[in-house]
Amino acid sequence: MWKLEENIQRDIEKAQENIDLYGGHVLKAPNKHEIRTGVTIAARFADKLRRTAFAAFSGVVPKEEILRATVDLNKRIYEKLVSMGVKKLDIVRISVEATVENGRVNFGEPRVEWFLPYTEVQKRIEECEKKLTDFKEKIQSLLREISQS
Repeated sequence: MWKLEENIQRDIEKAQENIDLYGGHVLKAPNKHEIRTGVTIAARFADKLRRTAFAAFSGVVPKEEILRATVDLNKRIYEKLVSMGVKKLDIVRISVEATVENGRVNFGEPRVEWFLPYTEVQKRIEECEKKLTDFKEKIQSLLREISQS
């Protein structure tokens, strides 16, 4: 049986899922936004963030300010991706909060979600298990040496 409340709740959940997957921006409070890339390859994050920023802030602040702010943000995100070991074709989702004050856009600390393929996750688990096994063997060897002394 069709129930209005259930359908509305389902639609709200689907809308949130759509926002999470495909990016965009959300007004969280007056002059406080959240900018999202959606799921994308790492090489394309800068374009998606810049386009979303222009969509969110056009008419609010000058285009030059939007460009300045996104260039600074993209540098920070790039450095973060490199330090994490993210490759150009890896799948990521980036979100960042932004405020508009005195005609300037200020971005907070970006949040990067890195999606690894199952095979990569399995490979990393195996590497960790091997390191753990080696570590256990070293500890057991040291314990034997101590007990023999």
